[in-house]
Amino acid sequence: MDEKLRNMVLAFRMSELQSLMVFSGKSKAGKKTDLQTRAVELVRIDSSDINIKIKDLSNSMYKSLGSNAEATSITSTQGASYSNPYTDPIPPSPPLAHKLVYPTYPDVSLKKLPFYKIEETLLKPCSLQPNGNGRFQEQNFTFYLTPGQSSDISNSSYRSEQGKPEYRKQIQMRFSLLETSCEQEDNFPSSICVKVNGKLCPLPNPIPTNKPGAEPKRPPKPINITPLCKLSSTTANYINVSWAVEVGRAHTVSVYQVDNLTYKDLLDQLKAKGQRQPDYTRALIKEKLADQDQEIATTSCKVTLACPLGKMRMNAPCRASTCDHLQCFDAQLYLQMNEKKPKWVCPVCNKPALVENLLVDGFFLELIRSPRLPTDEHEIVLHNDGTWDPLPPKKDDYTQLTSKPVPPKPKVMDTLSVDDSDDNTPTPTPGPSGLGGTKRLSSDSVDCITLDSDSEDEAEPPPKKRMRINSSTESQSNNPPGSPDLICLDDD
Repeated sequence: MDEKLRNMVLAFRMSELQSLMVFSGKSKAGKKTDLQTRAVELVRIDSSDINIKIKDLSNSMYKSLGSNAEATSITSTQGASYSNPYTDPIPPSPPLAHKLVYPTYPDVSLKKLPFYKIEETLLKPCSLQPNGNGRFQEQNFTFYLTPGQSSDISNSSYRSEQGKPEYRKQIQMRFSLLETSCEQEDNFPSSICVKVNGKLCPLPNPIPTNKPGAEPKRPPKPINITPLCKLSSTTANYINVSWAVEVGRAHTVSVYQVDNLTYKDLLDQLKAKGQRQPDYTRALIKEKLADQDQEIATTSCKVTLACPLGKMRMNAPCRASTCDHLQCFDAQLYLQMNEKKPKWVCPVCNKPALVENLLVDGFFLELIRSPRLPTDEHEIVLHNDGTWDPLPPKKDDYTQLTSKPVPPKPKVMDTLSVDDSDDNTPTPTPGPSGLGGTKRLSSDSVDCITLDSDSEDEAEPPPKKRMRINSSTESQSNNPPGSPDLICLDDD
């Protein structure tokens, strides 16, 4: 039987070979010999779907060849004849038969999700088969649970913080492209609608797009259908999928029993994996600070111990094996952020940093736990010999420590009241300026002197000047202000 199918495949034309490659999910590019080699490998697989497809292609090929030969013989014997399309009878159309466009269970492998550990495969990746030429299609799928699986899922139920029932072990449904060349990410068909046991299944909300005429795509995520499933081993679970057919794109659907992990579980797995040896990092430091092809020799470099994500000192410094930089980031913060929104991108170099490539760095872990490092210091200096030192304080810090400003002493102000009639007041002593003053109590004190007078003469305003009779201007100018006026009386 294999030899007969092999002969059929070797007799295929280029069009039949390409159709077979598309059906089996292989690449249709290449020469005819390459396509024949791939077709022979498909025959060796001995898949029932592929064997049926090979027979259909062979029959259709020979039918087309036979009709062409018959047509050529008729035209050769009768010559060129005119046929009226209005008067000639319409040939009967062959009965429509449902043919498989894609294999039922293609060899599609999905990418592993770090926070979901696959325990059982409930439904292998199954093709979404279009039935007919309609754009919108519909297909039903069925899967069963064993008694052990149903009990494990039921016993893993708990209440969330919002009071909703949740399951640690979940039934997960995933959609992907029908492509066997590499591992596939989650990918939803266009205009998809899913019902599980007759109930509408909520799907991720589509991402809006600004492109005119383009349909918004849903974010690639798995779907938790545990609340919609019957957790029983005696009844089947039914999935109804309706979607819109796209030219050149086919999709698959699969169902798994998974264990929903948290960031703490992944952190424990990362620590249990072991750490990168400190000597490896020291050798990397020496290599990066070596002055082989540099005009200016680099003897040291500054590295921060603060995580670029949380801006705080790292507790579990790690980096991916695919990164070539020295800077690390905190493993706990990195896993927490990817649990909320999985990106798996290194926060230092923006390159992919998958969880399977993460490793705790032993050199930086020893450095953080070292007593030489101050508790409030987040930066160090790495030397070209692999050693390190805490970052020395800046010059501004030295000046602040050595030259502290001396606070000024408070000034003491004394108020002395000097009365003319008081005998206890100190006698004013003439100062250098010729003004009366008092003796200073201390060098730093400032004296305020208040002079009070008890005499009524000084308090009253000076008397007004009388009208002078026969007085000269000279006498007026020579007399001081406030002196008694001179009055001249002549005797007649």
